[in-house]
Amino acid sequence: MKRVDMSFRASFILGLAAMAAFGTAGVAMAEEDSVGAVASGKDKIQISGNGHQGSFPCEGRRAVIEGTDNVITFTGVCSALEVSGSGNSVTIQLAPKAPLTVEGVDNSVRWQSTAEPKKSISGVNNRVVKMAGRG
Repeated sequence: MKRVDMSFRASFILGLAAMAAFGTAGVAMAEEDSVGAVASGKDKIQISGNGHQGSFPCEGRRAVIEGTDNVITFTGVCSALEVSGSGNSVTIQLAPKAPLTVEGVDNSVRWQSTAEPKKSISGVNNRVVKMAGRG
């Protein structure tokens, strides 16, 4: 039992050190059932792995999702969207004529913008749908 407690304590301290080094805006903690990383920087927010669920502020950055079965909503306007993998579901507001790239299988993107994005869609059974209400 003591070894498990020490491992948890070491992991917790390492996580706090990462948050201190990168700032809380630079590293987001993954959900308990998800695997992979969520990282945000000045120009890009990236979600990698599988099973992430949540809402993330885009703040004009490029949004990148790589993996499987992620359910993501971006708030604010994003400069671009790249989705690769399978079973991802994304809701996003894009800048006018922003690049929107979807690759893989069974991905779903719901988007809003004042102008049609530059779409590049490849793979099998990917759905890209404009939401009503903007543009």
